[in-house]
Amino acid sequence: MKLSTHADRTEERVGIRAEDIHRWIDGFFDSESFGHFLRTGSRAGFDPYNHRKYRHCAEALEDAYREFEGLYSREQIKAVFEGHIRDDYDGFVPLQEDFESGTFSEKYHENEEGGEPDKILTETELSEYFKGKAYPVAAADPRKPSAGFYWRIVWPTVIAAVLFASSAFTIIIPLFRSNMMEQKREMIKELTSTAASAIEFYIHQEQRGTMSREEAQRQAAAEVAELRYGIGRKDYFWITDMHPRMVMHPYRPELVGRDLTDYSDRADLSGKKLFVEFVELVKADNEGYLEYLWQWMDDASRAEPKLSYVRGVPEWGWVIGTGIYIHDVEEEISRLSRNLLLADGIIAAVLLGLLANIVFQSRRIEIDRKRAEAGLREAKDRYRALVEDSNEGYVLEVGGETVYSNRTLQSMSGYGEAELASMKIWELLDPDCEINTFAVAHLKQVYAQSTASAEFEARIRTKHGDLLDVLVSTSRIFFSEKNGHVISFGEISRGSQHTLKAFYRADAPHKLPDLEIQQQIADCNTAGQVILTLKKLPELVRSMADQGVRPGILRETVGLAYAAAIERFVIQALEELGAPSVPFAFLSLGSNARHEMTMFSDQDNALVFADVPEDRLTDVRRRFLALADDVCGKLKQAGYPYCPGGIMAANPKWCLSLAEWKRKFEQWIAEATPQAILEVNVFFDLRCAQGDGSLADELREHVHALTQQTPGFFLHYAKNCLGYKAPRLRRHGTGTINVKECIKPLETFARIYALKHALPMPGTLERLEQLHKIEVLPEEAFREIAYVFDYLWQLRFFNQIAASVELSTNTDELDLTTLTDIERENLQIVLSRIPAFQTRLSYDFLGVAAP
Repeated sequence: MKLSTHADRTEERVGIRAEDIHRWIDGFFDSESFGHFLRTGSRAGFDPYNHRKYRHCAEALEDAYREFEGLYSREQIKAVFEGHIRDDYDGFVPLQEDFESGTFSEKYHENEEGGEPDKILTETELSEYFKGKAYPVAAADPRKPSAGFYWRIVWPTVIAAVLFASSAFTIIIPLFRSNMMEQKREMIKELTSTAASAIEFYIHQEQRGTMSREEAQRQAAAEVAELRYGIGRKDYFWITDMHPRMVMHPYRPELVGRDLTDYSDRADLSGKKLFVEFVELVKADNEGYLEYLWQWMDDASRAEPKLSYVRGVPEWGWVIGTGIYIHDVEEEISRLSRNLLLADGIIAAVLLGLLANIVFQSRRIEIDRKRAEAGLREAKDRYRALVEDSNEGYVLEVGGETVYSNRTLQSMSGYGEAELASMKIWELLDPDCEINTFAVAHLKQVYAQSTASAEFEARIRTKHGDLLDVLVSTSRIFFSEKNGHVISFGEISRGSQHTLKAFYRADAPHKLPDLEIQQQIADCNTAGQVILTLKKLPELVRSMADQGVRPGILRETVGLAYAAAIERFVIQALEELGAPSVPFAFLSLGSNARHEMTMFSDQDNALVFADVPEDRLTDVRRRFLALADDVCGKLKQAGYPYCPGGIMAANPKWCLSLAEWKRKFEQWIAEATPQAILEVNVFFDLRCAQGDGSLADELREHVHALTQQTPGFFLHYAKNCLGYKAPRLRRHGTGTINVKECIKPLETFARIYALKHALPMPGTLERLEQLHKIEVLPEEAFREIAYVFDYLWQLRFFNQIAASVELSTNTDELDLTTLTDIERENLQIVLSRIPAFQTRLSYDFLGVAAP
């Protein structure tokens, strides 16, 4: 839709055009490539809708608020933003993740050329399809067309041709003749009205006493006698009285005064007493038409149809009339009939040719159709084999209704197919389990079509009362009429005693072993090879964990493999997209940059590129977004989910020039609001994963200079750091604690000191070691903090491994009942040291003891 059309609609709905907002929403539209796409019909690697994933999604609304704050109210921005997107997506506001869905693209992009999508299956048929209903297919000889083919194609065509031909002679020709005759009638009626008006003049003369009746009648008859029209001006008018007697006839003066009651002229070939019938017409309606056969001109041997019109002159008891030959109508009808017959013959010949070609091609068409049907049945069988034989339970939700559940879920839950269809899926969850609070809320939003895809743990209570821990995953899908979700339930295997034993291995390795996986990734030639290699990482990590490898080595193993994957993906993307026009750096952020990832960390990344003139900025950003989108998409395929907060280089908000990044940090440091500090906690930890490292170094130096120039920032940041509180264990060691939240105070402790002393390294332990070297941290304090950090990180890592044999379940919740008394006591001691570290931070930055 054109920008002006969007603005027109916005003006109707909201009262403002807001073209700047519409232009911002479509800001990454590649008009040059789209023009090439329209001219040629294709362009390698170009998706005309790819730009929409950045700002045609619900997540971009917050960016719109920030972009147009002060120009419009939040209500106006939201109305314009959502109105624009709903206009593009038939009233639907997608999420960014939806653009990765094939069903979404098929519904909203591939069908955009024309109208409503075809409804292939009704909801009942859709449900039956997924339940495996079979439809018998009769055997047929593919070498000849089926009977249905003749009824669908051949006979309707033949019948249509016959109906067309017959309609020409039963409808078209009579209608044509009627129209021509109507024109003739109107013509002679108007001519007779003209002649009658001349008579009316003399009637008025008589009535005024200017003339006597005899004189007025004589002059009126003489004037009408002179009137002529038609070919050669040979058509005329006559006058009789109501007896009838002839009053005037320009060509038959011998008839004047003669009684015409029984008059029969040899020119009248119809056998009618014409003048008597004329009088009868006038008596009935004061006017009328009469068709009859009359001698053609002066040729007594030829008779032609003639049409006469008569009109009464009641004041004098006269009848004035005229007549015309209508043989030209019949000639035109005959000519039209011949042309129609010729056209029918040509059309019939063309139709016969087309039918012959269709019949000739029918054998191939039938074969292709039967192959397609066979392929559809095979696809359906493969789907059923995949879903029904899966170890995971599946539910298909469409429009808020459960239309399908597989046998695995039925077996897992103890409920039958009909029972699952009739109940709400969250009713499977144990209502007394604390972790189900989020699960129930999310599943309700899923059925209301108001949430994004997610993955989380839950606990099912089976029909028989047993409890099962499951990993629930929801994915959005799009059908032609409605949208829905696929919900999977995978049973979780627990094994804490096996994995926690690594805490106590005396022979644990102390240094990083040679990492073949890192070299293997570097040697990969395709993205598929990189992804396949990364799939080996869980097995490698589990093996290292079982050997009791120390946490620092595990962190480096995961971090270096991730970094190697980014580097390889960027290089491969550049080989496909071409070398960039300006230097850039692909940045890892947060735990990715600190090399403190677990096996379940999501992506946190950004991109910085060298400054360019303002007129090139949008084009350069668009090209780097294409690069970032490719890299982030491949990381997702490799098992690193998109950041839920959208902190990725593929987000235009985090794909910026160096100057834009500097302004962004200046704003955060100057404002020091809770939201700004939240961003700081992610973006202050950065590492150049690939590209020009000098850009990252310059940005980091700029940040350090800003923080030194803004001492008030440390006051706000220190207060924020002190807001992270380590949880306390319950007296009897029951319940759960979030280990990730326990580590955050240590991360922020190292980050604020690193900023204060302009340390470039992003890792928490790296920072602590450097702070110890420059004598900011005494030996004892450094060892304590490093120990607590290592202990908690190791506990978190092994707890996640314990959550799933396949390393596919992300949980930071530690069940305290799985720990022994000594383990719980040791954990309590470790957690009790965190307030002491925060007390040091409070003294150093606030000048007071921590509350």
